[in-house]
Amino acid sequence: MVDGHRIVVLGGGYAGLTAAARITEANTGVSVTLIDRKADFVERIRLHEIAAGSDPRDLGYRVFVEGRGGVFLRGMVSAIDLDQQTLQVGEAALPWDMLVYALGSYTDIDSVVGVREHAVSLDDIAACKALYNQLYKAPAGTKILIVGGGLTAFEAACEFAERLPGLDVTLAVGTRFAAADEPGGLSQHAVEHLENVFNRLNVKLIVGSRVASLHPGSAIFEDGSSELFDVCLWAAGFSVPKLARQSGLAVNDAGQIQTDDTLASVSHPNVLAVGDAAEVIVDLGGRCRMSCATGRPMGERAAMTILGRVKSSAIEAFSFGYSFRCVSLGREDGLIQFVDAQDRPVEEVWTGARGARWKEYICQRTLQGIGFDVDVGDPPDTPPAHP
Repeated sequence: MVDGHRIVVLGGGYAGLTAAARITEANTGVSVTLIDRKADFVERIRLHEIAAGSDPRDLGYRVFVEGRGGVFLRGMVSAIDLDQQTLQVGEAALPWDMLVYALGSYTDIDSVVGVREHAVSLDDIAACKALYNQLYKAPAGTKILIVGGGLTAFEAACEFAERLPGLDVTLAVGTRFAAADEPGGLSQHAVEHLENVFNRLNVKLIVGSRVASLHPGSAIFEDGSSELFDVCLWAAGFSVPKLARQSGLAVNDAGQIQTDDTLASVSHPNVLAVGDAAEVIVDLGGRCRMSCATGRPMGERAAMTILGRVKSSAIEAFSFGYSFRCVSLGREDGLIQFVDAQDRPVEEVWTGARGARWKEYICQRTLQGIGFDVDVGDPPDTPPAHP
């Protein structure tokens, strides 16, 4: 080990695991430890599939990290001491010289009254399996209300409606449906395809008002209307862990760590922040949204920043521009919304089987990009280039 270069990566999601893999693979002699409360990497972009009956892959951290010469530590970090540069993991204080903070995000279940008590979310494999077991055994006509106007909500609605056809699926998307001028918006062609798919799968849409509160078996909307449900799946917004703020790192109003152009904390340069828990603003793409599309590249760049420091070599700024968004609409249909570098939708979309094939390729390619041994094959098509 090189003295003074104990690297700890906190969080093994798309961003954190990518960073850990790239640092260990560089064989510079530094010590790399990955800490996560789980034993296995979770393909978050497939959780809606698991909730509809798919089996998760076996993607253990220990084999992945230790096979590259690193160390995996399963545990929860309760505190970060920025002055002493230690992490509190159980009863132990783990020292670090450079820290990669990659704790990601989770579904926001506290901003709306009753969500924590009366809804479920797609945040981990155990919850997804439990939801599937509940829905699989449910009698025909069981009403599931999915709340959210983003891609997770769209994917879950289609997955449940297609694979569990006895369900009565309702999707409450909020005030507007995928408007092009809103974050994550879609082009008119994409919206029309989504509406056609929802009609084909008998997914009912509620548009025009947000859910104001949840109660046992019912959702109350801001306009005073209500909707009954047997099961409510909440997919409306994300929050980040409070650990960064509690530790004294500079954060934005949402609790994301504020970073410079190398992804280092603006208040504590020996902490790099990546993924959903980081506020990253780049010249090309603007403010990076929470997604594995941004998280994986951040992990790559954070590793390059650390390796540059270790080698005393030049460190480049993080640069990122968007290309497309992928949405699965069941197993045989998909939507690829092409966007400009700032994530604004353009008119071109791929739909149907072509969209489904490309979505599956991207899911496989994401795993391969982290470093897992998966057979990706050739891309099913070549996407257009957009400025």
